[in-house]
Amino acid sequence: MKEKLGIIGGLGPMASAQFLELLTDRTDAATDQEHIEVFLYSRPQTPDRTAFLLGNSPDSPYPVLLDSGRKLEALGCGVLVMPCMTAYSFYPELKAEFHARLINPILESAAVLRKRGLKKAGIMATDGTLQVGTFQKALTECGIEPIVPDAAYQAEVMGIIYDDVKSGRPADMERFHSVAHSMRAKGAECVILGCTELSVIRQTQKIGAGFLDAMEVLADCAIEACGYRVKVL
Repeated sequence: MKEKLGIIGGLGPMASAQFLELLTDRTDAATDQEHIEVFLYSRPQTPDRTAFLLGNSPDSPYPVLLDSGRKLEALGCGVLVMPCMTAYSFYPELKAEFHARLINPILESAAVLRKRGLKKAGIMATDGTLQVGTFQKALTECGIEPIVPDAAYQAEVMGIIYDDVKSGRPADMERFHSVAHSMRAKGAECVILGCTELSVIRQTQKIGAGFLDAMEVLADCAIEACGYRVKVL
């Protein structure tokens, strides 16, 4: 059975645009008609997820995320995604409210690494995501030791996300690779790109091997959940 896909987007806008491109590129389709029917609801005005989770803003993004999902359900979407890893801090509450299936790329990414037999994985994500511990919990439950950047390197990650990508500037690749190297030095066999802004870098620059892009995992899972096939790349 084919399902319509609803994208709770604008979190940020470039990540949503990149996700739609990924979805199109990775679907095994020979004609326009063989692609997924998609509704993208882009709401850039959704309150900042990290600011709320860190207690730096009283404005919760949850009501907007819930409203967006319900409107997409009303359009007939049987599968929902959020191209924003920090938004999955609200996954348990949202999942309980939606009738549609809400795909969780954090759980799915951990499952991918478990299948590969990895024992340690680094995480590049927002302060909010790391504080809530969604990736750490998912990895631990899969028998994988999570490795996070120390405070100085995490500040670099936030700079790349907010000062570079979200601001429409080129990412500082020297900073990017220095963070990844710091976690590999601690034994990380793979580094998860656990923020969709970092995924934007992955799609626009050659970053080399040793990374798992959570947004690519989300795209592949969405394709399959909607009853389509992932292209063999």
